[in-house]
Amino acid sequence: MEKDQEIKSKLTLLPEKPGVYIMKNSAGAIIYIGKAKVLKNRVRSYFTGTSLDGKTRELMGRIKDFDYIITNNEEEALILESNLVKKHRPKYNIMLKDDKKYPFIKITLNEPFPRIIISRDLIRDGSKYVGPFTDSKAMRKTLRLLEWIFPVRTCKRDIPAAEIIYQKACINFQLGKCPAPCIGKITQNDYNKTIKQIIYFLNGRNQFIIDDLTAEMKLKSREQKFEAAARIRDKIQDIQKLNRSRTTYFTDDRNRDVIGISKEENKAGVAVLKMFSGKLMNKEIYALKNVEDQSIPAILAAFLKQYYTGKRNDLPFKILLPQKPEDFEVINDFLNRKLLIPQRGDLHSLVTLANKNAFNFVEEDKLRHLRKSVRTVLPVKELKDKIKLKKLPRKMICLDISTIQGSDTVSSVVYFENGKPKKKNYRRYVIKTVTGQDDFAAMAETLERYLKSVTEDDKPDLIVIDGGKGQLSSAFKILEKYSDRNIEIIALAKRLEEIFLPGKKDPITLPRSSSALRLLIAIRDEAHRFAVTFHRKRRSSRTLKSRLDEIAGIGFKTKFLLLNEFGSVENIRKQSIQSLTRIKGIGPKAAEKILVQLSRDNY
Repeated sequence: MEKDQEIKSKLTLLPEKPGVYIMKNSAGAIIYIGKAKVLKNRVRSYFTGTSLDGKTRELMGRIKDFDYIITNNEEEALILESNLVKKHRPKYNIMLKDDKKYPFIKITLNEPFPRIIISRDLIRDGSKYVGPFTDSKAMRKTLRLLEWIFPVRTCKRDIPAAEIIYQKACINFQLGKCPAPCIGKITQNDYNKTIKQIIYFLNGRNQFIIDDLTAEMKLKSREQKFEAAARIRDKIQDIQKLNRSRTTYFTDDRNRDVIGISKEENKAGVAVLKMFSGKLMNKEIYALKNVEDQSIPAILAAFLKQYYTGKRNDLPFKILLPQKPEDFEVINDFLNRKLLIPQRGDLHSLVTLANKNAFNFVEEDKLRHLRKSVRTVLPVKELKDKIKLKKLPRKMICLDISTIQGSDTVSSVVYFENGKPKKKNYRRYVIKTVTGQDDFAAMAETLERYLKSVTEDDKPDLIVIDGGKGQLSSAFKILEKYSDRNIEIIALAKRLEEIFLPGKKDPITLPRSSSALRLLIAIRDEAHRFAVTFHRKRRSSRTLKSRLDEIAGIGFKTKFLLLNEFGSVENIRKQSIQSLTRIKGIGPKAAEKILVQLSRDNY
């Protein structure tokens, strides 16, 4: 109580200035850090807000104290927030995952004869770092290319700038992978020219290298040093060959970062496509945590602040984004107005490509971390691969219609998650807008009512229709009406178990041994069972009402006892008076009345 009063007192003293607020738990540990344009308004909203998401409600339950730091403006608050988040790594902040450090290419410029090595630690020792590289295989392949095109030393020898202290070079000199500065085979000036070319190469500025080498080759030719000129010519051809192997998107010499993002439930990933001199050179993938209940703009804003803090002096020409992040104007000013959200053309295509990379990462990550048996995971993965779905169909629904000659038409929706039934998400419907037997219209009504009511968290990845092309076409029109391209739809025809896809003329047939087909059959049969059970219940209820309810003096308890004993109204009608009087509460007169009424219904 005393602590609550202390917080209330601190709230009244909050300044109307920009700054950073720091939330703490009962032990005094920092659990959340945020920035505010107006500290007074932002911090008080945590304690007075009513429409808080689940994560914020949990956070509020743990806050026992808070602190704040005033800044001159919102941009300073953004920088301070990012630095403090990186330092303290609070539990409730959206964070780049730190479960592993991505490698960098390190150029040891603090040595007279620099080396090119791999490092996972950024140390302020005068070295230059390029990266990080999330694809370590591609990075090592790049280094292998460098060994032959731009040979430099890889050894750990201490080589002074002005004297020769070694008598013999290592085998790399004989292989042509090292110029042997240790025995004085290359001057420090010439060696550093090679290092400069390597830096140009890693930054994608290959044309600069080619221009320098061409000038050097011509000089060697004029000096009639033809063997040296030939070696330079071969090096130029190697670089040009490497250039041709890379996709060129722009003819200018500018660097760009293309960012894509994807989120599913509690997992999010960001892809950064690194473009140097108009060419796509590297892909970086980052996982983020604490993203539950967070929007894509909020996650994107958190990523930009953490990723680019400390890189403001080395920003690319443009940073392409799929959509506006939260605090767009503030972050854009912080990044020197580099942010761009393309709506069409080549730039938009690049953002789409980055989004695909992020999406694939999240899909693969979820597949790796599914806490299910292999038998559960494999059918879902096989289904995605066999019928070429866009995403892993972790959440599937199947629709089925049940009717007899158009009477008491009902439908069912069953829900499978990770290949297993999730019965609390089952739904059943009484068809209201269809008269007579019209399965197509009943299917369309069911899907429309389901899509109107389903929550974002339970939205399926795949809809399975029990039927063929007709049922699929009818359902697909409803899905198009809702313009939800994240949901895919297929139909499974009973006779040959053929799979129909929208826009595809020919069906897909999977072998009977396929685990994906068995999964589809299981969900189809479950939908049929659920629909038929509901239909029988409806018919039984209707029959019960039309015959027994009209008999005066027969109450609900008596009806229940009769049906429990004889099973159906038809069986009751076949009984004798003596048989009915065995039921508690039914005398001879009541038994005679029941049989007379049911006999009339029969005619």
